[in-house]
Amino acid sequence: MAKQILSNLDFNDVAKVINLPDPTDAQDAATKAYVDAAIEGINWKTSVDVAAITNVTLSAPGSTIDGINLNANDRVLLMGQTDKTENGIYIYNGPSIALTRANDANTTEELNEAVTTVKLGTYAGSSFRQTTVDPVIGSDDLVWDSFGSTVPPADENTAGILEVATQAEVDAGVVDDKIVTPEKLNNWAGRKLKYDQTIGDGSATAITVTHNLGTKDVVVEVYRNSGNYDTVECDVKRLDDNSVQFGFAAAPSADQFKVVIIG
Repeated sequence: MAKQILSNLDFNDVAKVINLPDPTDAQDAATKAYVDAAIEGINWKTSVDVAAITNVTLSAPGSTIDGINLNANDRVLLMGQTDKTENGIYIYNGPSIALTRANDANTTEELNEAVTTVKLGTYAGSSFRQTTVDPVIGSDDLVWDSFGSTVPPADENTAGILEVATQAEVDAGVVDDKIVTPEKLNNWAGRKLKYDQTIGDGSATAITVTHNLGTKDVVVEVYRNSGNYDTVECDVKRLDDNSVQFGFAAAPSADQFKVVIIG
């Protein structure tokens, strides 16, 4: 039975009414979050404790997600499931106990325009919005995108901010969360460089080709520049880091051969 209040309540512009649930009846008090959601057309959900952008085994999620130790009843946002129909907001029940969908995010109506904010871990302070329209739980992919001014790090599953890799990181080739610029790709230590040129003038038997690849560690091929374009053998001398000399018993005719140098 509800308690009746028959006089006004004056909070003197200091105290607040807090921890109200969202209204359900026409004369219920409305929270700020509820009003904001109604104005913006979004569906705010209680914050989640942690978010995951990689696949989590629903039946046995383990004791940590995104490096955060979990406790029973913690809320978890899954955004990177291999099966995207499994994405969503879940309740953590234990390391070897199946996650269960949160009661406020387990129907089509509750997931339409759903927005939640992450408390802990890599995405602390970031908000995400469910963008699939009228999703059928278990059948439709549930897509969670960044929402608001706070943008998380980007990866294969989440739009966001990416950092540019250093030249050393590009050369090492072991970083998986940074982007590569054309300049750094061009300067990549493992990049295979190629130079090609036609040779032969009808008089020279020793022909020097300047490739400017900066190394003697080059692979050289010579082939005919017409007919069946078959590979031929000749003397090859790596004179220095930037030039190779080709020697023939008889002078090749004009542009008779093509050389390809890879380093």
